Amino acid sequence: MNPIDDEDNADAEKTLQSEHEALLSFVYMSPVGIIRSDIAGRIDMMNPLAAQLLMPLVGEKGIENIFESLASVAPELRSFVQSFTAARGPVCENHRVFVTPAHERAIVLSCSIIKISNQLLMTVLTDISRQVAAERRARQTESWLAAIYTNVKDFAFFSLDAQGCAMSWNASVERVTGFSESETLGQTLAHFYSPGQFLPHRSPEHLAFARGQGWHVEECWCKTRDGTRYWGQILVAVSREDDGAFTGYTVVLRDITERKMTADNLKRLLTTDHLTGASSRAHFFDVAEAEIARVRRDGGTLSLVMLDADHFKQINDTAGHLAGDEVLKRIVVEAKQLLREQDVFARVGGEEFVLMLSGADAAHAAQIAERLRAAIEAARVVTDAGELRVTVSLGCVTLSESCATLRGLLDASDRALYEAKSAGRNCVR
Repeated sequence: MNPIDDEDNADAEKTLQSEHEALLSFVYMSPVGIIRSDIAGRIDMMNPLAAQLLMPLVGEKGIENIFESLASVAPELRSFVQSFTAARGPVCENHRVFVTPAHERAIVLSCSIIKISNQLLMTVLTDISRQVAAERRARQTESWLAAIYTNVKDFAFFSLDAQGCAMSWNASVERVTGFSESETLGQTLAHFYSPGQFLPHRSPEHLAFARGQGWHVEECWCKTRDGTRYWGQILVAVSREDDGAFTGYTVVLRDITERKMTADNLKRLLTTDHLTGASSRAHFFDVAEAEIARVRRDGGTLSLVMLDADHFKQINDTAGHLAGDEVLKRIVVEAKQLLREQDVFARVGGEEFVLMLSGADAAHAAQIAERLRAAIEAARVVTDAGELRVTVSLGCVTLSESCATLRGLLDASDRALYEAKSAGRNCVR
């Protein structure tokens, strides 16, 4: 071989090796988590930051499969990949994964999955917790400022005294609601609500939030004087004297029915699990934290029921993931047929669901859980792999002084669920 050719080949190998080392260095030092896996999620490479982001989710189990590692907080990712039919391209971009409950200090990851080939995926994880917290704090303020600047004519302005009764009126109130001055003065906010919209505690709760935060926004069905329903947005801000003494509240009410119709579809996407139609994990945490705070402040009862499909891995392994998806969908259908409108049924893991029952004590929660267990056991799930039967195990827990936080309730219901599994499954504990 020509010595010149040998030198060229050696230089090319050195260049290639140098580029490979540079790439590895970039991946290792990258400010985002980078994971390479096959189409089933089995990992063959990840950088240290990816491991750091995933470790709180997997604990001692280890990180072997990206879908299984994220199943407890983002079970929809596997469905995203399965439903992506193109040979290559972005499966999802900046999909938000709530690792912890969706409050102001929540841990939130942004997940992007790129299909490189029929057998190769690249997943990028980024911690966006601070960004999400800032968005939450700014969202309401920005929307109200924009609305006030662009559409002032659609607002009704009035004030409440310290007891929450209307003490002022102007023509904007009659323009929006139809109520005259004599029909408004002395009335509480409940005067504007559509009948049956709220339980009696909700109006004072609205004012309590405003007292604690300085202001509060509520959206609900309202009614005009002639009984016409409209979707109203109500801003309540605390009023004070120059010396800081509390004097009452300023109220801004507007009709946002048209905007609600447009926003409902978006809200459904943001609060609903992609596969099953149950509430999403993030939405559950939002609603549950607020409801627990209300019960602890105002009194009442609240229970959680944790539900897990029995032998679900065996269903996936023998009948396939599509059949497993049909099982999960059927569980949600059975739950929705049994539950009240105010109950929240959410998917919080791969085959794990949680039910929040406001106003239910321990005995009532156990009765509901047993009815749900029996309904699911009686169901027949039709799949391409044939008709399947499925059972579930359920664990119930009720809010108490010793179990007074969402995390405490979830831990306790998880322990009760484990007891149900240990007792032979298909039962309530």
